[in-house]
Amino acid sequence: MKAHFHFRPSLLHAVEQIDLFSRRRLASPYVGTAESPFRGTGMQFKEFRQYEPGDDVRHISWTTTAKTGKPILKVYEEEREITVILLVDASGSSLFGSGALRKVDMYAEVIALLGMGALKCNHNVGLLFFDQEVKRFFPPSRSKEQVLTSINFLLNLDLDKRPSDIRPALSFCQKALKEKCLVLILSDFLMTSFSLELSPLGRHHELILLQGYDDSERLISSKGVTEICDPESGDFYLLDSESLFFRKTLAQYYSTFTNQLEQTARECRADFLPLSVQDDYLQRLVHFFGQRYYHSL
Repeated sequence: MKAHFHFRPSLLHAVEQIDLFSRRRLASPYVGTAESPFRGTGMQFKEFRQYEPGDDVRHISWTTTAKTGKPILKVYEEEREITVILLVDASGSSLFGSGALRKVDMYAEVIALLGMGALKCNHNVGLLFFDQEVKRFFPPSRSKEQVLTSINFLLNLDLDKRPSDIRPALSFCQKALKEKCLVLILSDFLMTSFSLELSPLGRHHELILLQGYDDSERLISSKGVTEICDPESGDFYLLDSESLFFRKTLAQYYSTFTNQLEQTARECRADFLPLSVQDDYLQRLVHFFGQRYYHSL
């Protein structure tokens, strides 16, 4: 039976809130046609100036107004749209989940949020799914149907016992992406080191690494002895989460792993954001992009 994706109210709300902002000038060949002066709708922030009678009060910067004591307006200019590319992990580890949601379910909602959010901003969106090879590439377009098709493609893909290796996907992007893009990689990154393949992309494109994980993988919410299955190999293991030695060993492993991933991100000029299945990952993304815009001013 095929799985079909549904938008829950909190996801629809997050789509309205998010603004996919690029720090670099990542112009696509298509000039924006949106006339709205709001950021994220074909317009780029230019400067502040004092409010004058007749100006649209919706453009007032209330933060700057509070600091100066005078009504201050944000002025925007037309920008060229960017192309957003989502690389999504479709390997067996994406099936892991200790509760109602698996990592792949979170990935589907993140695709919906970023994809629909990008379309709202008049950006082009492309998607690439990978395990140890490129499973499917959806070329950049401004199509809601393509975003929904890609989500259902992921949810109905056979992920069981599929090992992960992002290097072929990164090599594919290096050849296929001619224009500068905003590239977001969604994965748990439990795979062979890929910094050599990621580095060239970081020089040409703007990168964001989104690390998906389940709390129980780090024993944050686990209790007692638990049987788990490695979805990439099919092997079963017994984990004693009450063992102090085991908890310490696992904590050290994830600390080292996270530090290495963050270092890879820094070396490749990429931003890094961890997303837990148990957290409100939709609002974390909304906040993350809001902070990116704020720090760019």
